[in-house]
Amino acid sequence: MRNLLSKRCVLAIGLWMGMGSSAFADPPLLANPPLAPTPPVGANQTLTTDSPITRDSPNNLDFFVADQFTYDDDLYRLPSYFDVTTVAGPLAKRQDGFNSATLGGDGRWFTDNQTFGIDFRADDNRFIHNDSLNNVSGKGNLEWDWRVASYWSGQVGVSYFRGLANFADTGYYARDVVEREDYFGNIRYQVGPHWAIYGGFIGADTSQSAAPEQLYNFRSKAGNAGIELAASSQNSITFDYKYTDATFPQNFVLNGTPFNSDYKEDTERVLVKYVFSAATELDVSAGYLKRDYPQSNFATFSGDIWKAALQWQPTDNLQWVLTGWRQLTAYVEAESDYFVSNGVALAPVWIAADTLTLSAGVSRENHDYIASSPSALTYFSRRDKLTTEQARVAYTPTSSLTFKLSVTYEERESNQARFQFNDTLALVSVTYMIRP
Repeated sequence: MRNLLSKRCVLAIGLWMGMGSSAFADPPLLANPPLAPTPPVGANQTLTTDSPITRDSPNNLDFFVADQFTYDDDLYRLPSYFDVTTVAGPLAKRQDGFNSATLGGDGRWFTDNQTFGIDFRADDNRFIHNDSLNNVSGKGNLEWDWRVASYWSGQVGVSYFRGLANFADTGYYARDVVEREDYFGNIRYQVGPHWAIYGGFIGADTSQSAAPEQLYNFRSKAGNAGIELAASSQNSITFDYKYTDATFPQNFVLNGTPFNSDYKEDTERVLVKYVFSAATELDVSAGYLKRDYPQSNFATFSGDIWKAALQWQPTDNLQWVLTGWRQLTAYVEAESDYFVSNGVALAPVWIAADTLTLSAGVSRENHDYIASSPSALTYFSRRDKLTTEQARVAYTPTSSLTFKLSVTYEERESNQARFQFNDTLALVSVTYMIRP
C-alpha cells in the first residue's frame, strides 16, 4: 500500500510540474534550490521515491490538451514603490493575467532490456495587458534506458526547454525567450552483489533572444565517475567525482572593462541513501566544490556543498519531505550570475481521496552572490533572502480529466533595494488526457 502512495505522490507532483504552463523559465518551485546548470530543467529532486514506471508496464502513447489561466500581482518583480513604466515601457502593467493553451503528450515503450520514453508539450501564452510579452513556450525529453545481461546498464537522452525569462532573475523588463538543450549519457557496471562503478557525461547549451541578455548564453560539458556500495537493496553509499568546463561566448562588460565568465570546476561528493523504516527515508549528499576562472583569477571560488532530504510517510495517504541544502547555483536565464544558496524547505502531500490531492510547501533561502557574478561586479555585493509559500489542489474526477488550483506567495529581501519584491501568483487549469 505504501508503494501505491509513493506512486500517487510522484504522479500528483508530476501533474503539477509536468502540466503547468512553462511560460516563464523559472516557475515557482518549492523544496528545491534554483536549478544548477547540470540537472534537467524542471527536475524535482525532492521526492526520493522510485518512479512508478517499470519495465513491466504496458507500452503507451498518450496526448493531452490543457488550458491554464494565471494571475500575477507583480509581474515584473519590482518593489511596490517602483513605477514599472520607467523600465518596461509606457504601456506596461504591474498586475496582469495570461492564458496558456497547451498541447502535449508522452509515451513509453518497453522490451526485456530496453525502455524508450518521450514527453513533450507546447504552450501558447497570451497576456491580457502586457501583450508584447506573448510567447510560445514548451519542453520535451527523449530517453533511452538500456541493459545488457545483469551487469551493464545505462541511459542516453536529450531534453529541450523554451520559456520567457523571469524578470526577477535578469532585471531585463522586456520579452526575452530562453532556450536550453541538455544531452546526457551514462553507463553502469555491476561488479558484484554490493559494488558498482559508473561514469557519464552531460552537456548543456542555453541561449537568450534579447541582445542585452546574451551575456548569459552558456555552454557546458561535464563528466563524472563514481563507485557505489550497496549495503542492501535500499541503503547505499556512493563516492562521486565530477568535472565541468563551461564557456560564455560573450563577455560581461562593466564600465568599459570586459569580464570573462568561463570556468572550470571540480566537485567531489559522498552520497548516502538510508531507509530507517517503511515510513522514513534519508538522502544526503555532501562534498567540496572548487571553481577556477582562468581569465579572472580573483573570482576563484571553493567551499563545501551539501543537500539532505528526509522523507516521512506516516500513513498511506500522507507524506512529508524536509529538505535542506547549501549549493553553488544560478537561474537558467542568468547562468553567469552565480550565488551560494543556503536553504530549507518543507513540503507535505495529502491524498484526501482517490480523486483529490492536497499539497503545500514553504521554503526559506539565502543567496550570497559570488565575486564573479555580474550582480556582485555591478553592485560590489548582493545578498538576498527569499521566502516562498505555496498551496495546491488537484482534483481528478476521471482518469482523463484533471483540475488544478495553486496559489504562491513569494517575497525577496535584498541589500540592493531594486531586487526587493513581494508577489502573489494564482493559477487554475484543466487538463484532458487522450489515450488512443
